[in-house]
Amino acid sequence: MTFDSYHWQDALIDDAELSRARSRLASGKGDETDFLALLQSDCAIAVGVALDHYYHAETMTRFGEDNPFESYSDEVLVRARTILKSPATLKSETQAYEDGANHSSALLVMTILADPDDPDDREAITSALRKASTRASLEAAAEAAGMILSDASSLDQNLLNALADIILDETRDVWDRVRGIVALGNVTDRRAGDLLARAAQQKNQKIQLEAAIILSSRHMSTHRRVVEEISSSWPEDADYPESLVLDALRTTNADGPC
Repeated sequence: MTFDSYHWQDALIDDAELSRARSRLASGKGDETDFLALLQSDCAIAVGVALDHYYHAETMTRFGEDNPFESYSDEVLVRARTILKSPATLKSETQAYEDGANHSSALLVMTILADPDDPDDREAITSALRKASTRASLEAAAEAAGMILSDASSLDQNLLNALADIILDETRDVWDRVRGIVALGNVTDRRAGDLLARAAQQKNQKIQLEAAIILSSRHMSTHRRVVEEISSSWPEDADYPESLVLDALRTTNADGPC
């Protein structure tokens, strides 16, 4: 299977050798030397392509494949952290998929490699959430936030607040708000449940549903009443995904009162 990048398909690398390294990787015939040439270069496009290759290779491990770049994870993480401290690239200058493609590529890597207990990583993701101006950067930042909130030894309130600002803002696009809700899918801290309960009581039905799905799977013991209120008008044989919530309620009822 061939792969070039997620964000840089139309962005050309001026350096001939780097361009050849990119082509070899995209064809599936490249190796670690090509990857490192891109990763260690001063070209934002080349580095972004390398980060995308790392993330793509890591996602393929779920299908039994090895990540050929795994031994360079520390170097990849350093690069990603550095990029998030630098200005966002402009589409007009790089011909990338959108503005901020360098941040989007770095954030994808952070969803895998960020240290949930590292204060700098927490702050970087919090800042990325607040500054995200494109769907790609917001989605990656939200995913990284969810990983940190679920895996950290203690919940980062500033990071949760950044998600709350997105989730509860009724003037924002629903797509953005849903990304924030989905980020809390594996967060069991009660404060995350309280935030989802607030979202579930807003008027937008899509927001209600997405919040109810997570409440019913992670926070039923503390927010069962909210879940019951949202689902009270649904038919008993409602289709997916409403059925997920109804099934969770039936299981809870069978187990006895909370």
